[in-house]
Amino acid sequence: MTLSLKIFVVDTGPLITLALAEALDYLLFVNASVVIPDAVLHEATYDAARLGAASIIDWVKANHTRVEIAATKAYEVFDAARRTVPNLREPNLGERAAVEVIEEPGRLIGDERGVLLCEESAVLRRIVVRDRTRIVEVSTLDFLLILEAEQRIQSAEQIFDRAQQAGRAASRVATMAGGDDAAVPRFVIWSGGAEPLRPGAAGAPQGNSSTRPEASSAR
Repeated sequence: MTLSLKIFVVDTGPLITLALAEALDYLLFVNASVVIPDAVLHEATYDAARLGAASIIDWVKANHTRVEIAATKAYEVFDAARRTVPNLREPNLGERAAVEVIEEPGRLIGDERGVLLCEESAVLRRIVVRDRTRIVEVSTLDFLLILEAEQRIQSAEQIFDRAQQAGRAASRVATMAGGDDAAVPRFVIWSGGAEPLRPGAAGAPQGNSSTRPEASSAR
């Protein structure tokens, strides 16, 4: 299957929020490849006791054919330095690695398009997108609301509620609110127009409150 969309996870927020809500598979509900810079994965999982870390590692391993961990020079240099300074921490490492991946020549080939998925709008403001005709920025909330509008999930709000119950106060910033509303239909078109994933269907999380029938709010 040829995918014409790539989702770049440019900070740890979406991974942690979805992991705690037991909803990481939602990233695979779109007809797209998922690209996670190595430094972003490191920041989300370097502490095994951190919220969601174990679930993220297990999910990446289980979905290695759809999820690419993109190697970067930024992380390579950091990792080498850690050998002499084991507790080394480097601010904005994930963001610098994300920029490196996005700007990598040949990262988007032919008619491929990109989505930058991030939870904090401040991070997106620091990441400069040069080709806005091929790349759109969305927050975790944006992403979930699009899935909800496409009837791929029942409720975006439930995901945040479940993450909060697990101990995470996730950002509910909507980067597209009041902005370029055309980003929504573009994303839907890029996603391949898949049929709605109904509760109990193959690929739908089982026993998951976000997939139980209920009244869902409209975007």
